[in-house]
Amino acid sequence: MADGTEELRTGLEVRGADGGRLGTLVGFEAGALVVERGFFWPRRFIVSRSDVGTVGDGEVRLLEGSAPRELLSGAQDAQARTSVWTDEPVEREAPVPGMRVEEGDVRVPLAREEALARVRTRGVGAVRVRKVVRTELKQITVEVRREELVVERLPVHAGASESSAASAAATSSAFQEMEQLIPLWREDVEVVKRPVVYEEVHLKKAVERRTWTEEVPLRHEVARVEEEGETRPAPDAGSPDTASH
Repeated sequence: MADGTEELRTGLEVRGADGGRLGTLVGFEAGALVVERGFFWPRRFIVSRSDVGTVGDGEVRLLEGSAPRELLSGAQDAQARTSVWTDEPVEREAPVPGMRVEEGDVRVPLAREEALARVRTRGVGAVRVRKVVRTELKQITVEVRREELVVERLPVHAGASESSAASAAATSSAFQEMEQLIPLWREDVEVVKRPVVYEEVHLKKAVERRTWTEEVPLRHEVARVEEEGETRPAPDAGSPDTASH
């Protein structure tokens, strides 16, 4: 018989005499307690009021030796009357991979892909620098000088007055052969080439920055809850989105 500070009501947790969780009190039927266990594939059991020990702290504790029986319908009802509560797993459809149940809370992990851009350095080519000798013709203009012999013949007029000394010298050398060497000079141009530095070429590397953009297809998982049969929301659960998340 129930003994505690709380009244029996839906939403209380039902535990066995050893403290193990048996399910949640979801209703009453013919004076018995209807206990539901499971989330995706819930199972309902009937617990007699005589098996209730204490009610308090939001839970119902059953007496030692209590035997809940599974609540089914139709032809399975006869077999359910002889069934007892068991913690052995019941073969159902394969659950979602990675899904786990903790104290009636079903947790389904959802994965998604994330894109991570990694920058790596690779060679795109090389620059080779070399000097090439080119030859071009350049005209140089230089002014040069040269000596030339200019011969002038001047007639001597008869009776021209001349000094006695010059007349005597000219007379003494008359009819004698003579030779006089007169050097003539000229300037020649000699081209001398010498290397000079006229320009410097500076080579340096500069870093160009630009934005790289690319569309990457990423996958992600979503949870889709589909209702089958006569479903109803959990007590005080509000109206959750049962289509998809």
